[in-house]
Amino acid sequence: MKLPTPIQDIALNLVFDEMGECRFNRTYQAYMDIAAQLPPLKVLVHKINKRLQRLHKTHNGQLAEICRFKAGDERISYEPFPTKISYETLRGALVNSGMREPRSRKS
Repeated sequence: MKLPTPIQDIALNLVFDEMGECRFNRTYQAYMDIAAQLPPLKVLVHKINKRLQRLHKTHNGQLAEICRFKAGDERISYEPFPTKISYETLRGALVNSGMREPRSRKS
């Protein structure tokens, strides 16, 4: 299982927050129960993007920046906190966390 990217990690935090659940210290079955209760991806993306808009509005756009520094990088760079999350980012976050099955590939 791959680790989520920083943006996917934010998306997962927002998914659990939107569901009114805590993200950590659960059994595998508890995570799967939450995954079964998730709304369709289209609805979830809409809710998360609305939440991001509210966050930016309430904090006047002064949210923490994201650092994508990795071993071997020579420079530290930052990017702004996301204002929108795409379907693919959310789908990837759910797949990487094991809460959604990967899409089937065409042969």
